[in-house]
Amino acid sequence: MRQLKEDTVKSNLIESQQSAYGPVCVYQNKEYRWLTLAQKTDKDITIQGVMNLTHPEQVIVPVNQCMMLFLLKPVDTLKILNLGLGTAGFERIMYHLQNNTPPHIKTINTFNTVEINPSIALIAAQHFKLPIKHRTYLQCAEQYITQCSDLFNVITIDIFSGEYHQPFLTSDSFWQNINRCSEQNTQVIINLNPQTGQELQMLLVLLRQHFKCLAIIEFNEYKNIVIILSQHTLMHINVDEIQNSPVFMNFAPDLYKNINSIYHIE
Repeated sequence: MRQLKEDTVKSNLIESQQSAYGPVCVYQNKEYRWLTLAQKTDKDITIQGVMNLTHPEQVIVPVNQCMMLFLLKPVDTLKILNLGLGTAGFERIMYHLQNNTPPHIKTINTFNTVEINPSIALIAAQHFKLPIKHRTYLQCAEQYITQCSDLFNVITIDIFSGEYHQPFLTSDSFWQNINRCSEQNTQVIINLNPQTGQELQMLLVLLRQHFKCLAIIEFNEYKNIVIILSQHTLMHINVDEIQNSPVFMNFAPDLYKNINSIYHIE
């Protein structure tokens, strides 16, 4: 990622759009294609997602690999809601795992993605191999959840503008609606970048009011944390399980090395 930041220069720029939510830019070198959003200066580079040009199904960043930890427990039928499209890495790997031989996923019954920025959705289709038939809703995630009448057993939340996540993640009503759209065994997985310890503590207090079990994952080389939420125990989410999981051996064999700590609140 450090090298990609150094390569985020005009000579590598292949697409630039001025969206209602700020500039959206796509860069490419010999190995990778990546996206920046709401970049204001050369020193304010936040990479939103990366795709390997040779193996586009790969999930490169450990933070994004952890968004897949619901796969540690086999689920016969997945009903997935992904809030935040980015570079469509989550979509690419899920379809790859389903179509792989042998398949690592039995059935995807529902797979919806919500993205507020039409420019992101267009760029994901044009430059990041978003599957043509995939269902993407161009809508604010908060609004979608408020109106949602479906039930999901996996909900992933990866919503950033630059380095900052959306304010509604600290809203009590948002998490009430997330639970309303969840089945009994649903796992909710969030990518966060809290700016202060106090901000994280306040969010954990809020989440604890809505979920019985939390798993908090810290990384060796990334400021982001991933939080997994459920009404049922998450104690199976540990470094040993990740290291020995056939699924993660397949697409993220080094993930366990990149995790600093996993904390459980149950």
